[in-house]
Formats: sequence, structure tokens, C-alpha cells
Amino acid sequence: MHTVLFFDDYALQRRVNMERHVGRAALAPQGAFVDPHADTAWGYPTVLPPGADRERWLCYYQGRVPGAGMLQLLAVSEDGIAWEPVDLSSSVALQERAVPHQLVEPSGEWCCVFEDERASADERYKALGSRSRLAVSADGLHWGYRESAPWSPLHADPGFFAYWNPYRGRYVISVRPRWADRRVAVIETADWQTFTDPEWCLQPDALDTPCARIYGVPVWPCEGMFVGLIWLFHTDPVVDIGDKYLGGIIDVDTLHDEEHARMLGKIDAQLVYSPNGWHFQRTLRQSPLPEAAPGEHGSGCVYPTSVVVNEDRIHIYSSASQGEHAQILERQDSAILVHTLRLDGFVYLEPAGGTGEVITQIVLWKGGELRANVMAPHGQALMQLTDQDGEPLAGYRYQDCVPFTGDTTAWIPRWRDERTMAALGKRTVRIGLRLINGRLFALRGEFEQKTAPEARRFMKTGECDAPLPGL
Repeated sequence: MHTVLFFDDYALQRRVNMERHVGRAALAPQGAFVDPHADTAWGYPTVLPPGADRERWLCYYQGRVPGAGMLQLLAVSEDGIAWEPVDLSSSVALQERAVPHQLVEPSGEWCCVFEDERASADERYKALGSRSRLAVSADGLHWGYRESAPWSPLHADPGFFAYWNPYRGRYVISVRPRWADRRVAVIETADWQTFTDPEWCLQPDALDTPCARIYGVPVWPCEGMFVGLIWLFHTDPVVDIGDKYLGGIIDVDTLHDEEHARMLGKIDAQLVYSPNGWHFQRTLRQSPLPEAAPGEHGSGCVYPTSVVVNEDRIHIYSSASQGEHAQILERQDSAILVHTLRLDGFVYLEPAGGTGEVITQIVLWKGGELRANVMAPHGQALMQLTDQDGEPLAGYRYQDCVPFTGDTTAWIPRWRDERTMAALGKRTVRIGLRLINGRLFALRGEFEQKTAPEARRFMKTGECDAPLPGL
């Protein structure tokens, strides 16, 4: 199954009167969890949905507990929205337990819990910790630190995140290259024993706000590609060590250069994407999370760290604060937030007014049905198929298509006589869609994008080169 998402126009030959927009998630009802014991402004939650061996949703996060420092904590949920701390006092024995839902002994910061389906049973769960330590667990409750080489030679601070990259056959860690270096690098490992040196990946560019920094980027596999949400740190573009903290908690006399002084500012999230999980691009410079008003959680900083697809909704989990970056530790005004977004809803195309149209590049259609994620409850969508030169196929023209009005993640276009794409057989085509008063989120089906020479070769010989993974 191949999915076309519209982060860019690479899959398209033609786009007319179809504007690209970043989808906006909505804060879920009961979607703000305030821990009664801990400040979770830098909570970095990892959420795992129910599975074969767990009945409830799990949320791993960290929180600053007065008198105990930063602790790893666990909350549970029946629906992935409303959370409550879980009492681990009787199930997890600790020498220094400060709160009932504390998971491990005080051990510094964690920023990622990774469920590793390829690992041995005793290391199914992994957690990336500060000082480049790796914690492992068989059940997600009882943890120990593995005695191995540090996963980062420069002991970077959060954020850092792990994911499996099938195209490279390696685990990848996205990380800041070194302490206080606010860019993004990537590290690879095949065995969690040896690790490559950090390799540069992303840094702020000319379209960002002046003197912005990137604080981290969690990455998730998504429909054969990878999607991330960079934490963009909007700093004060004028650095004056004497007044940088505005009476904040950090002693400015200990600072030695301007980069360490650049601490005040807001943090929000913007999209990045990659076909191969190694080289990333950015799209529109807008956040998929709604802007919070002053005094609301997320109005100062918001750090999305976990994404879970739940049926036809995307859940985005973040730690958030009312205070800006340098104010967080003194304000204690934090929450874990849950935002929800339509399936495929990170980016969509929509006519500015009237009729819009998109036509794909040449694709090799292999069979089965095409499904479109389209929202047009008061509009209309039509589909057309053409050959590689743009000539409509008989019976598959716009005027033959049964108009669609409604809202679905899986519209199967139909033409006269109940004809669908399943009757097309294997051949090269271009897919066209016209839309009035609606939004197009994705196209799905058994097809591969081909170049014109590849299409000509297929037409002459019936043969075609195999697709190149990650391209």
C-alpha cells in the first residue's frame, strides 16, 4: 500500500487553485493532565497504546518533585485522553521513593521510552537517559541501566529520540550534537552496543524567526515515510547577559558566552518530514498545535514528544508550560497535553475558492481500489484517470465519476456502471481529482510513482524497475 501525503508537490504533475495548509489539532476534552505531585514542564511524555500484553494506555514522563529532583513517572488511561498517576508502591520496590507513581530511583533526565519490537524479551523497552545512559526493561515497570558504551559521545541534553529505520536497517537517534548546541544530529546503531558519531541533520534557516534555535525533534514512522515535530526555540535576538533572565533563577555570573545566555524565549512545534528517516525537509512554517493564549498551558513552551494513531485520529502528546524557557523552573505551571488531529491531517490541500484540481505524476497502478481521505460535507469531489500523456481514459473521466459529498478517510471513487479502479488492471496512469469547498488529505492504493522513461519501458515490455526503498 502506498500513500501520497501533501507535504510538498513531489507526487504531483499539476496543482491548480489548491492551497497547502498545515492541519490544526484540537486540545482534547480532558486533554490537560496536571500531575498533583510534580512539575512536568519538561515531562517529555511517551505514550504507548493498549496491546497484546497491556490493557490500558501508558504514559511515561518525568517531573520535578520538590526535594527529590527530576523523577521518572507513570500514568495510565482507559482512552488515551484522561490520565491518572498509577500507584507503583507495591509493584516496584525503590529505596528512594518520593511519590507513589515513581518508576525508578533518581537518575537524571529521560527523554524517550522506546518499545523495541526487535529486541530480546529482557530489553523490549529502552529509555534514553541523560549522560548518554541506556535504561532497559522487560515489562516497562522494572528498569536497569545497561553497562555499555554511551549512546552519544558528547552526552547531549534533551531532546533525544529513538526510532527504527527499515530503509537503513538500523536504529536512529535524533539528538542535539552536544550540550547547549541547539541543532539536530542523527546517530545510528544496529545493536545498542556501538554507535556512530553524531551527523548533522537540521538547523534553523533563513525562514525562521531571528536567532531561532532547534531544541529537539521527535520522529515517527508514517505511511512509509517519517514525520517529525521540531521544537523551535524563539529566542530573544538581542543577547545581553546582564538582563537575559529578567530576574530568573539562573545565576548570570556563571555564564561564559552569549550562547549559554540565550535562555529566555518561547518554544513551539513545526513539521519536518523525510522519505528515508535520515535526510529531513521542512514544509510550511506553521505549528499543527493551536496557539495558546497567555496563561494557558503551552503559551510559553510546548514540547510534543509522542504521536499515536488511534483509528481515524492522531493523538499528539506534549509537555507544556505557561512560562517561557527560562521561567519554567520558577513558575511550576505545567501540564501534559493531548491534542487530536484527523488521520493524515498534518497537511492538506484546499481550493482558495471555486474548483481546485490536482493531477499526480505517472503511477504504475497494480490493482485494487483507490481510497482518498477527503472532507467535503458541503462540497464535491470528482476523480479522473488519464494516460501518461494526459488523455482521459474512456469511462474514467470527470463527467463519468459519481460525485462525492461527505467526509471520509477512505472514499472509493466510482464511475458509471459502478466501475471502480479495481477494474482497471495493471497499467500506468495519472490520477486527477477536482474539489469544490473541501479538503484533500491523502491518496492510498497499490501503486508506485514512475518517471516517464520507466512508464515508456513498461508500455513496451511490460517490465518495470523495482522501486527504490526510501526514495
